[in-house]
Amino acid sequence: MTRSWAVGLDMGGTNIRCAAVSVDGDVLILEHGPSLASRDAHNVAENIAAQTLHLLDTARRRGLGSPRAIGVAVPGPLNVHSGTVMQAPHVAAWRGYPLRAQLETLIGRKVVLDNDANAWALGEYWRGAARGRRDVVLLTLGTGVGGGLIVGGKLVYGRSGMAGELGHVTVNPDGPRCDCGSHGCLESYASASGLRGLVEARLGLSPGSPLPAQIVDSENNFSVRALSAQARRGDQLALDAFATAGHYLGIAIASFINIFNPELVVLGGGVAGALPYMRKTMTAQVRDRAFTAMAAESKIVRAALGPRGGVVGAAYAALHPPTRS
Repeated sequence: MTRSWAVGLDMGGTNIRCAAVSVDGDVLILEHGPSLASRDAHNVAENIAAQTLHLLDTARRRGLGSPRAIGVAVPGPLNVHSGTVMQAPHVAAWRGYPLRAQLETLIGRKVVLDNDANAWALGEYWRGAARGRRDVVLLTLGTGVGGGLIVGGKLVYGRSGMAGELGHVTVNPDGPRCDCGSHGCLESYASASGLRGLVEARLGLSPGSPLPAQIVDSENNFSVRALSAQARRGDQLALDAFATAGHYLGIAIASFINIFNPELVVLGGGVAGALPYMRKTMTAQVRDRAFTAMAAESKIVRAALGPRGGVVGAAYAALHPPTRS
């Protein structure tokens, strides 16, 4: 028997997750593929389209029929109304790139395009930690820091659909240079790249220098998981890095609480797994900087959907596309 469903595709810097998601938010099929983000703009779009078409073929073979809608979530600021990616941290070729129009031509169907952190926020709102809540701030602490804002039960897009770049609020005006070009952004501290920068500074290393074996993975890349393991062992370098990240994360969260008065602040992404080592300094800053009455009403919680949050949210965006107010 066919089920009513939508496509939810979530593109990261390395991998793509593409799912068939029921109108109730259940993941029926989940496929994975490479992002191929280093290729030219059109080749990256072709790769997204190919993985979408592969999922549609899988769904047909499994008797699901055709989807009601197709949602695609990609990193970086984009205009959700025009479907244009203004810039993307993982796809250097996307600068003012009309991605939605390209995908619709390649797939032959209407596509709803959204930011990946917005999609994650919608996923948590629909089926995750923020289910049943109406005012939510979501932060994705991964390679960078993304954000999504839900106010009064609706995602905040702003005038051109690019609102919610919460990772680029300034938490230290004299802080390190961020990939966005500014200085002292939250992303410069509470992300994997930020933590690496903190470790390099503490060790007196230039950016990109080889790191100690205890905090890299099998391919010699910096690993938040390995740094967390060091923190569990009481390593002072790791503990100090997480304490600093938590300090600046708390400054940002206090500001978000003061501005948006949310019911929940939801933390997702790989760095959020190290919350036990950041919570003390984070909580201290929230306590000192947020209005007491608002902070008392705002809970800070971990995201519930894990890596499926993005595909669930992308499907939700497809089923409830944004409209201009």
